[in-house]
Amino acid sequence: MQISLPDPPLHQGFPIFGNVVSETEFQGVVTHGLFKRLVPDPRRLEGRLAKYNIDLSPIADLRAKVQRLITTAKRKNVDQYARYITNLAKTGEGFTPQIVIYCEKKLDVKEDQTTGLAWVLVPHELNFIAIDGDTQTTARNLADELQPGLLDKEKIKIVIKHGASVGTAEQIFADCNALGVKVNTAMAIGMDSRDDATQLAKYVENQVPTFAGKVNRQKRQLGLKDDYVLTISALRASVVCFLQGINGIQNQTKPVEVDEAHADDLRAFAVTWFTAATAAIDGALMPGERGTTFASSPAVWCAIGALGHDTFIELVGENFEKSFTTAAVDHALKAVAESKLAKVKWTRGKHWLSVGAKQSASGAITLGGPKETGSLVHKALRDGALIQTAAVAA
Repeated sequence: MQISLPDPPLHQGFPIFGNVVSETEFQGVVTHGLFKRLVPDPRRLEGRLAKYNIDLSPIADLRAKVQRLITTAKRKNVDQYARYITNLAKTGEGFTPQIVIYCEKKLDVKEDQTTGLAWVLVPHELNFIAIDGDTQTTARNLADELQPGLLDKEKIKIVIKHGASVGTAEQIFADCNALGVKVNTAMAIGMDSRDDATQLAKYVENQVPTFAGKVNRQKRQLGLKDDYVLTISALRASVVCFLQGINGIQNQTKPVEVDEAHADDLRAFAVTWFTAATAAIDGALMPGERGTTFASSPAVWCAIGALGHDTFIELVGENFEKSFTTAAVDHALKAVAESKLAKVKWTRGKHWLSVGAKQSASGAITLGGPKETGSLVHKALRDGALIQTAAVAA
């Protein structure tokens, strides 16, 4: 196949090869080094660095019109993104989306009509700003600082938006941020293949009969008609508390690592505990009971996970420093599940008010989320305060 594409005039700039998307869009791939040349570090385009760097003043002024500052949540995200990019470069596991870079200047583009192969010529002095992917751009620069040379062989997917007005660029930024919908945490967690806590939650789901095929990976909370017993986010939060204790409530959606040296024991203990716990709760966890009990509440499951943590840690130690047998730990976990969970009055009633539940003017009783009530529920389960007796209020 013959390609009819003229040689780019290298004395005028450098070519980027790829494909024409439209009259003002070009898609291609560039090396990490070239990308840094094309798109200055966004941190250098803010504050004093932008004010006193005359060469970057024009591009800093442009960025100020179509991007937000690297502050608060965005700055925190940059740190996490840099670690992710570093890990991706080391392991090859992960994915980064394309970055849309912009310049107002119309660029010279040539295309072979037969194959679609094309090049765009970037003048030597031209800089771009990222109108979508600014956080990734900043994170790449930070990752390069933290581990120089690691990204040298990395390739970056880009779309060049050129020959369009600043107003158009502003609108693209608005559309990408206002119209884009972030996936809910439950779905993201349910698909995470690297996080240790998520993997343990999936393992527990598959091994515990009550959970098998009954854990929803798409919803944040279950409706009365859903034929599931828990969401994956609730199960993972419970597993995190099983690993870390009740303080694990703070890490419900954060990455959690499991010490590989003890991973097999933790998997075995987790299956034993959650099998015993679901058996002790018995029918209260079934979908048909969701409207009348708190047995499927995320706060309750964080407390249940923490109760299991308390039990096995007492036998093995915080760092597995104690001598133990698997049989002894299994026996203890089953005994605690039976003594602390089997007689709990799971029905929604006034006895839950002591653990943070609230009663509305109409008399309905609701239980707050894990961070709000999880610790109180954990203490109540541990102390037997929710055990059904003749004196318990309805």
